Amino acid sequence: MLSTILDLLPFHRHATETCDEKYSLLRRTTPDSEKSFGSIGDTPSKQRKPSDPTTKDDETNYVNYQEEDQMEVYGYQLSHFLRIVTWFIIIITLGMLRLLFHWKPHWMLICTHRRCRLKEARKVMLIDSFNQIYVETIKTMHSAVLPNFSSNLQKSKIESIKSYSQSSPSDWSSFEKKKKLDGDGAFRDADCFLYFDNKRIRYIWDEESQQFVKLSGLDKNVDCSFFYHQHGLSPEEQSKRLRLFGPNAIVVEVQSILQVFFNEVLEPFYVFQIYSILLWCFDNYYYYASCILLMSALSLGSSLIQIRRNQRQLRDTVQGVDAVTVCRGSDETEEIESSDLVPGDVIILPPYGCIMQCDAVLISGNAIVNESVLTGESVPVTKIPLLYHEDEFYNSKEHGKHTLFCGTKVIQTRYYDSSKVKAVVIRTGFLTSKGELVRSIMFPKPVDFHFNRQIYKFVLCLVVLAGLGFTYSVIINVKRGVSATEIFLKACDLITVVIPPTLPAAMTIGVVYAQSRLRRSKIFCISPRSINISGCLDCICFDKTGTLTEDDLSFSEIIPVDTGTLRLTIPIRDPSQLTYGPILNCLATCHSLTIIGDNMVGDPLDLKMFQATKWVLEEPLVDDENKYDLLAPTIVKPGMNHNDPYGDEVANDFEIGILRQFPFSSSLQRMSVITRLLGDDHFVLYAKGAPEMISKLCLKETIPSNFSDVLGGYTEKGYRVLGLATRDLSLSYSKMQRAPREEIEKDMKFLGLLVMSNVLKPETTYIIQTLSTANIRSVMITGDNMLTALSVGRECLMIKPNEKVVLLESIEHDSSAISPPLLTWRFANDDHHSKNLENIIKSSSLDCVKIAIDSEEKLHVAVTGKTFRVLREHYPDLLNKVAVRGTIFARMGPDQKQQLIELLQDLGYYVGMCGDGANDCGALKAAHAGISLSDTEASVASPFTSKTPNISCIPTLISEGRASLVTAFGILKYMACYSLAQFISVIILYTYHSNLSDMEYLYIDLFLISLFFVLFGRTESFSELSKNPPPSSLVGIVPLTSLVLQIIIIIIFQMTSILVLWAQPWYIVHEPVDEDDLACHDNYAIFAVSVFQYISLALVFAKGAPYRKPVYSNKLFISAIVLMTLLTSYIVLIPHPWLANLLELDISGVSMEFRWFCLFLALLNFVVAYLTESFVVDYLIHVKFRSLACVKSFSGQKPYEIIEVETQNNTSWLPPRLSLPSSLSDLQMAATIICEAEDEIDSKRKHSSDANGTSSKESNSESGISLSSPASMASDKA
Repeated sequence: MLSTILDLLPFHRHATETCDEKYSLLRRTTPDSEKSFGSIGDTPSKQRKPSDPTTKDDETNYVNYQEEDQMEVYGYQLSHFLRIVTWFIIIITLGMLRLLFHWKPHWMLICTHRRCRLKEARKVMLIDSFNQIYVETIKTMHSAVLPNFSSNLQKSKIESIKSYSQSSPSDWSSFEKKKKLDGDGAFRDADCFLYFDNKRIRYIWDEESQQFVKLSGLDKNVDCSFFYHQHGLSPEEQSKRLRLFGPNAIVVEVQSILQVFFNEVLEPFYVFQIYSILLWCFDNYYYYASCILLMSALSLGSSLIQIRRNQRQLRDTVQGVDAVTVCRGSDETEEIESSDLVPGDVIILPPYGCIMQCDAVLISGNAIVNESVLTGESVPVTKIPLLYHEDEFYNSKEHGKHTLFCGTKVIQTRYYDSSKVKAVVIRTGFLTSKGELVRSIMFPKPVDFHFNRQIYKFVLCLVVLAGLGFTYSVIINVKRGVSATEIFLKACDLITVVIPPTLPAAMTIGVVYAQSRLRRSKIFCISPRSINISGCLDCICFDKTGTLTEDDLSFSEIIPVDTGTLRLTIPIRDPSQLTYGPILNCLATCHSLTIIGDNMVGDPLDLKMFQATKWVLEEPLVDDENKYDLLAPTIVKPGMNHNDPYGDEVANDFEIGILRQFPFSSSLQRMSVITRLLGDDHFVLYAKGAPEMISKLCLKETIPSNFSDVLGGYTEKGYRVLGLATRDLSLSYSKMQRAPREEIEKDMKFLGLLVMSNVLKPETTYIIQTLSTANIRSVMITGDNMLTALSVGRECLMIKPNEKVVLLESIEHDSSAISPPLLTWRFANDDHHSKNLENIIKSSSLDCVKIAIDSEEKLHVAVTGKTFRVLREHYPDLLNKVAVRGTIFARMGPDQKQQLIELLQDLGYYVGMCGDGANDCGALKAAHAGISLSDTEASVASPFTSKTPNISCIPTLISEGRASLVTAFGILKYMACYSLAQFISVIILYTYHSNLSDMEYLYIDLFLISLFFVLFGRTESFSELSKNPPPSSLVGIVPLTSLVLQIIIIIIFQMTSILVLWAQPWYIVHEPVDEDDLACHDNYAIFAVSVFQYISLALVFAKGAPYRKPVYSNKLFISAIVLMTLLTSYIVLIPHPWLANLLELDISGVSMEFRWFCLFLALLNFVVAYLTESFVVDYLIHVKFRSLACVKSFSGQKPYEIIEVETQNNTSWLPPRLSLPSSLSDLQMAATIICEAEDEIDSKRKHSSDANGTSSKESNSESGISLSSPASMASDKA
């Protein structure tokens, strides 16, 4: 179980960690000090795109080339001269340079090593696509084996692509044969080879290619037939492979307390704390230093406990060792620990089930597996043996139904006679699917949020300001003849004033409170840093089934085919009333149900379908552990209450055995079973799946004439429709068991349609309207039928009644065609598709003219996964526009969902993804904020998990994210103004031989600043979502104007107090007796005004609506404001002598009029600051000034905003329009006629061009027949 990962801190932070992540629950530790990530400047705002293989830089070496985790690799060799020089500088800098190298290991590599060829290297520097930098040590391994790398080499791969891309399609067969010869899964002995490990993956040096190649298991370039030739490894071979692959264990290091302590203390935050505390002690600020030391110790202790606990939890969760039986030959077996498994081992699965400790391919027998730990789908699935194919490579995605994944639970196994359920190990350790999941947690993709990056820039600005103050302090103290030690201490003290040590803790307050409120709303977060990003979401993608609609389908009706008229007939609502025949048999047998214990389990749709027949399912009546020891198929037969005209006698003898099952595949969009009726001498295939797919596999003469009309009618109403088909098989039993499904699932007879109702969840429509009102875009990404998705989209008001929907479709040629697929479009529910095909060709039905859309209407685009693939491959420019205008994306596979999310991110959207976790894991991980509605272990793939199984969590998450973001902005501005106000105070007092006292610092920082920022984030989020998201940039016009104006106000009022003070007759110029003599009238005036400024700023920046509730709703914060205002007023007006002496306030001779004047200045300061923030900044700048066109153009637009303007209220950006029939057969016929017409036109155009010199382009355009292709679209745009 992986649920405990939700609270983990997977390893040491890198140098790019933002301040607000300091107390995050998700932190990385680096077991190897040689590992490093890039610095602030090393992390770009966007991921670097991998290079094109045909333009690869020969000077740059890569690992994982053209893969998702592609990295540049550079070799380094130790230079003794550079090493000596570097260590000399480290010594003379008292180790400060070495501390910098601890944060940036690749800098030390550059300073002590020189670049060299990879073959000669002893260390490598790796740079990934996010510009994160890693340093790894190259090691040597002796007496092991090496896999055949020839199929993995980047160079040969690129050259092959280059050469064969110029060849004819027939040459590709030889290319595939070459690949097959290279990828045989063989290993060879190796006396010695080089390798390095990075992010738990091993890279091996290959002499032939002179490159490092990622070590993989038997899942790449291996024939499916290869696994059937495996009978087990000898102990010697197993030992060699164990050295190569390492133990089969997902090892998570639990560091000792001392290791964790030093790793934490050497973090920049704690290093600065140590520097500040030491400096304060030398400067006699003992009380303040003691308080900060105590706070830091408590924070450090809490971090140590949390890190250790979560590392132990992660280790205990992912580690597991079990006893496994492996084959050592044809008949010999041995029981070993699972940690000793290696790729190539043949394991025997026990009949009572087990937890898989590796990834393995099933080669004999069946297994019922619970894969919820990886997929989020708690329904058990049946795994069947891999088919024997000599001309097909194994692929873990395509052959997922034959693969047992690590971490999944095998509930039961089924085998025949004395045969055992066997599987071949293909991946172990971190190479497994579970290992990949754990690696994604330990090494997550960097969060691209410019607010986090700008915090570093903000701190850098403070450092620059601190440097100016340092210089000023040095200059004035040198002029006064102060000792060098005192000059240094005072100048360094200014740095701690400008950069407050409590800044990192302050920045996490909003996130901590938001996470607590989300938890109360049953939304759990494993990545707190994603909370702020969720406040910027402007596009939410939804899965349909289980997210927008109810997860459970209910049986609606069955629509059989009348064989006489060949039409779909009257619907039947109770299938139990059907007579025994193919359609009833299909409903009773075509499923993946099984009995575990006393319960029937399986896919909910299968359950509803089978229960509607009122049949019963029987399996061999033996105990569970030995249940499948014999050859006994699953039996289905009519129930006792089934009504049949043939009577009970026939019913009692009517039994059907399910002999073989082809599980449902999302890529094939169907499932099927092979059955035999008791007493029959032949087998019968029954299949069900997407109606369009089933109709393609059926004989044309069995497709009903009203198929498209009936199907469209149901799908438009939101029903889920499945096609049913059958086929008689004349095969022997052995051939039936080994025949591939492609040879069996064809030439079927269409039986009818199965209709299931899928209603919207009650909350869906309201939430979609709420998001629309807040200008947040909603997108549906589903694997369901297009018309069903459109119906749901209209029903939930994702598409409003007065808005038009464009169906963008692709017309693909046959496999021998060279030209790319064509594109066309039509309006949904467009009646033009009823036109005669002849008229389509003869008339100008291709509408290239701009069609205007009412300005009040919004144009939506709907595409299928097939069209989306065509757009990605051939029409990238149009794809961007479709992504911006698209609302419905139907028949999308899991990979396509993730691709769409990443495309939207590239266009400038902040994307949220909400799914039930079944097939949405990739999209949930890719989104800025993934919200899983599944309470299974797959929720670990997304930052947020809602225990409320509906989308009402979306507005809650966005509102809390906005409140957290506004809180972060408010606290950051408050801390900036506080540090700058204190900096101004200290600069003024330095000028007049004084400074704030130890107790004054303590009062300001501990009783005011710390108290306020702790309570600042308690203000809850606003109940409604505003149309405008909060600002997410620190360098925008609004935040910068706010900071500059508030600093000006601070300076004015502090200087006013000093100028008025100097005009008083009782004012005494301060002449210090010694360096500790700080009490003076200047000190009193500055303290009296500045201390109220800190209170005023806390109230000014504690904004309420439209992102947070009014500040008075935060009762603790308001109480603290009132209490500290009263206490501060008492200190300024009539302090007790003991208190005045403690704070070192010189009030001797200070008149009550001046004290009240300071109080009046404080009140006036608050009024001016509040009006400036609320009227000048929030209204004039944020609303009025930003609405000006010139400001908008200056600030720049996101890519999607530019596309929105280009595509608004017209269809001219779409490809040429063709009115086509909606049925599949007519669509194919139309494409054929059009292609023939184009050939005829090309021929005429050629003769016309020769005779008259007319360009082919003109001739083609005059024909009036043109579909969109990349070339034609480019010419149209020109």
